[in-house]
Amino acid sequence: MIKALIFDLDGTLIQTEVLKATSYAQAIQQLTNNAIQEKQVLDIFGKYVGLSREKVVEGLYGEFSSELDYHLDSQDSGNVKERIINKRLSIYDEILKDTVLLSRHFCPFTLELLRKAHLEKFHIVLATMSHLPQAKRMVTIMGIADKLELILTRDDVDKGKPDPEIYLKAKNRLNLNSDECLVIEDSVNGIKAGLNAGMQVFAVTNDVTRLSVHSCNLLDDAYIVDTLEDLSSRVFGFIKTKL
Repeated sequence: MIKALIFDLDGTLIQTEVLKATSYAQAIQQLTNNAIQEKQVLDIFGKYVGLSREKVVEGLYGEFSSELDYHLDSQDSGNVKERIINKRLSIYDEILKDTVLLSRHFCPFTLELLRKAHLEKFHIVLATMSHLPQAKRMVTIMGIADKLELILTRDDVDKGKPDPEIYLKAKNRLNLNSDECLVIEDSVNGIKAGLNAGMQVFAVTNDVTRLSVHSCNLLDDAYIVDTLEDLSSRVFGFIKTKL
């Protein structure tokens, strides 16, 4: 029997993956004095969706190391990565101040599922690779803070997704078994984390993740939701089969 729904945040409840990708792209463009264009970063960002900040920066540095080292006049990769993070956080913090912009990126059908599950007395958990201050701001803006029994973030784990640590920690905190937990994710790395934790995963796709989610062959099509209007009926339909 399913007793808990565990939601990812970015790309699942709010389409911040697009905003995050933009902040990284703008940071690298600015740091390289336009030698790397924003579109170049956005075109390859999909492979890093769902990873921790450190893993994203490591990957992007690997893609553009020569230009970054040259324009930042540094052969110290750690220093370059730190400058990318600082520049990107500055840009992203400005984005997060724009509540009107953020509200345009809410995922209404996933939020609808969350609210319905809360009314049905399921345990509702947030498990995100965002850091706690950003996650708290997002759930407050979306009006769901009071519906979350537990919030786990990158700050609570040693290993980020696709490692299952955050999902295992969630079920242990709730004193549940893996087969009593259902995960809602949008990225390949998030799907891997949920499956590696022994949980059923439903994937909600978006423009950034749709191709990679389908091509990774981790989930049967029955558990991939492209038409998000169908999300609640498909999830609750699955839950009924587990009663």
